[in-house]
Amino acid sequence: MSDLLDKFKKAQGKIKNKKKEKLNPNSSFSTLTDDEIALVLALRAKRTRLYLDKKQKDISSKANLSSSSTYPNFEQKGTISLLNFIKVIRAFGKLHELEQLLKPSVQDKIDTIGEKEKQRIR
Repeated sequence: MSDLLDKFKKAQGKIKNKKKEKLNPNSSFSTLTDDEIALVLALRAKRTRLYLDKKQKDISSKANLSSSSTYPNFEQKGTISLLNFIKVIRAFGKLHELEQLLKPSVQDKIDTIGEKEKQRIR
């Protein structure tokens, strides 16, 4: 049973690696699955790290991640907790980019002029 589970995990890894090879770091998120978006973010993080001429352990240390394997796993698999992702973005000096995420657009602000703030209906 353990052998079968190991084979399954290896097959999943190979599939994910093939997906990762086909992805373009500049891909538009609107055309990607959630897993692919995570992999694109990982590719972008790796590209940023290499541009900064840093090693994975340098980013792990600067981000103050609890495990030295967290950042390398993120680059490989695209999985990381939101809190650790924020720490990595801060270590890259790109917190200002994250700050723009989910901010109301100018159009959103225009649309809400004169409206009461929406409240939950019970």
